[in-house]
Amino acid sequence: MSKEFIEQCFLWNIFIFNILQMKLMYYGECVCLRALELEDLDDILKHWNNLELRQYLSSQTPMSRQAERQWLERATTLDPWRDGGMTLAIEDKKTKEFLGTVSLFTISSQHKAAEFGIAIHNPENLSKGYGTDATRVMLWIAFHILGLNSVFLRTLDSNKRAQKAYEKAGFKNAGVTRQGAFVKGTFHDAIIMDILKEEFLKVYPPGTEVGKP
Repeated sequence: MSKEFIEQCFLWNIFIFNILQMKLMYYGECVCLRALELEDLDDILKHWNNLELRQYLSSQTPMSRQAERQWLERATTLDPWRDGGMTLAIEDKKTKEFLGTVSLFTISSQHKAAEFGIAIHNPENLSKGYGTDATRVMLWIAFHILGLNSVFLRTLDSNKRAQKAYEKAGFKNAGVTRQGAFVKGTFHDAIIMDILKEEFLKVYPPGTEVGKP
């Protein structure tokens, strides 16, 4: 077991302790990221079955309260090292309104890579900068705390609003999976975007405020 591996485990455990036990929040310009709580269930269900939101998610079928509660129970106990993923709640920095969730999936300790996902639940909160800000904070966590080297995402070719937000956060177009998504009876190309740690650190080097608790 390498020294680097042990150090990475230590950093991840400190992060889990801080955000789950100490209830620390990570702040951007207009949002803060915090641990999900079971009390978030009602806020999640308000808009979770909205068709405008679900068409861009991996599952487009309606979710029951029971199914969503089971998902939330798992999400509140995820360990990025043990389970390979983590999901945090997005709040408005001033009003504390629940805005949505942001996640890292398939976290690989070997490749120091992960997949990114985000959902702003209420359509009225789109195009207000929340998504871009939450993305930057999560990338700060990914690179500064979890020690990852690259983060990638998939989005529909038709989701121009999301692509614009990801570009603002620093993601670059990395390719296309042709007809990689089936939405509303039609195949769509899936756009692959990614960002490297070195690219993110040029804009947000150690000591910057983005993501600091």
